Parts: sequence; structure tokens; C-alpha cells
Amino acid sequence: MRKPIPFAIVVALGLALDLLTKKLAFDKLSPNESYSLIPDVLQLVHAENHGVAFSMLASYPSVILVVTSLAIIFLIWLYARVRLRANRVALVSIALLLIGATGNLIDRVIFHYVRDFIDFMPQLPLIGHWAVFNVADICITTGVILYAVNEIFFAKTPRDEEAA
Repeated sequence: MRKPIPFAIVVALGLALDLLTKKLAFDKLSPNESYSLIPDVLQLVHAENHGVAFSMLASYPSVILVVTSLAIIFLIWLYARVRLRANRVALVSIALLLIGATGNLIDRVIFHYVRDFIDFMPQLPLIGHWAVFNVADICITTGVILYAVNEIFFAKTPRDEEAA
């Protein structure tokens, strides 16, 4: 994924998966309908999220659009800057973050909300009911976790490079 074309293909495929799953879920489910995949554990629902994580900032759509657009520009810049020296985990995390941010931005521009449809139903300790989410959200969460793990355990520091 060091070369821009394979990287762009991975991002495009991930984005296509996100948009396709959202379309299928919203074509099949009406706003108050749900479809149980695993009873009392996992269901598909039709949820319109006007905010960001857990519907925060729902009253500030223009702020969300600007911040998301800036994040996408930053991620593209970051990829261009580190692609030749970053390890695979870092590159995958950047791709996942781009997929998620772009997929949700497309929803915000077209529908003025993000289409969420995956509902993990069990109550979680200290959290309660988890927010309804989508494939883009999974990509963002996984990308953040991978990036953090990479930075903590695998990224070389300037001190490491001096010793080499």
C-alpha cells in the first residue's frame, strides 16, 4: 500500500462496501422497523444520525462538515508524507480512517445525516446501550485503535533511528 494506486483502490473498495451496506439497509428497513440477526444481541435498524459519535454536535452540522473535510485532507496529506517509510499497520490505519470519514461525509452531504443501521443491543457496563453504527464507524474505530497500537508498540522514535 506504499504506492498510491493500490492504496486508493483499498480505500475505494472500503468506501463502496460502506455505501452499499447503508443503501441495502435503508432500502429494506423503514424508519421504525428492525430485523433481528441474533435475538437480543444484534439487529439491523433504520437510524438517522445528525451528529457524530453518540449523536454529539447534532445542532452544528456545518462544524461537522468542516471538521470532517479537514480530517480527510489531513489523512491524504499524512499518507503522502509517510507512505514510503511507514509500516503496514500505519498505512492500513490511515486507509480505514479515510474510508470511514469519507463514507460518513458523503452521507452528510447527500442526506444531511449519517445512515446507521447496526444495533448491538446488550447493555454494556458503565456505558449502557451502545450507539447504532455502520461500516464507516467500524473503519474509524478500527483505524484509531490500529494507529494507537502502532504508535505505542511499533513506531520508531528518533532515538531508535539514531541507534540504528
